[in-house]
Amino acid sequence: MPITAAARALLGPLVDLVDLVLPRGCLGCRAPGGPLCVRCRPAGAPLAVSGVGLPVTAAAPYVDALRTAVLAYKERGRRDLAPLLGGLLGDAVQSVRAGRAPPQGQLVLVPVPSSRAARAARGGDHLRRLAARAGGSSGLRVAADALELTRVPRESAGLGIAERSANLDHAMRAGPPRGRAALVVDDVVTTGATLREAARALRAAGWPVAGAATVAVTPRRHGKGTVMPLAAPSGRD
Repeated sequence: MPITAAARALLGPLVDLVDLVLPRGCLGCRAPGGPLCVRCRPAGAPLAVSGVGLPVTAAAPYVDALRTAVLAYKERGRRDLAPLLGGLLGDAVQSVRAGRAPPQGQLVLVPVPSSRAARAARGGDHLRRLAARAGGSSGLRVAADALELTRVPRESAGLGIAERSANLDHAMRAGPPRGRAALVVDDVVTTGATLREAARALRAAGWPVAGAATVAVTPRRHGKGTVMPLAAPSGRD
């Protein structure tokens, strides 16, 4: 029987306690040693994603064990994956910063907004938790309320590139920058439509946008976009 949103919200602390007392095996190979063992964790340098319309860096491809981990974290309440995924997002953030001149204004992380229904179903805002961890590792503050949805887009699964773009057209708005510059963060980039809309809304409100960072990028090419490895950021194994 599926767990309702209300039940998930109530059970969240209990699930966290169970994970602490009875750690689960690796999601990739079922071996003991945490949610993703060393062999199943993404290795290599972050990836530069072109064809989005702004500089985008992803920590790793959205395949295999990482794909399983992202889905388990978002849709099945696996909060024990937040440190791992937040660390990967932090790697991508550091790579964006290393490859760009400092923008005018104080650089902050701006998470892509989720709908109220999505937050309820997931027991909170999954992306804000990851952004907070990435901000802690990169020394950047998180502007959690900088962006909001003006309407709830349709579910994007199964939509093509043009359909995703139309689905998100003017679906977000931003508050005033107040001397800040934005680095947009999201979990997965597929066609880039979400990141483009976030950047559009921020720029319309007067924000400088330094780029975007994501945990993962789907292997599918979007438009004429490509994915290329970058030099590993300082401190990455």
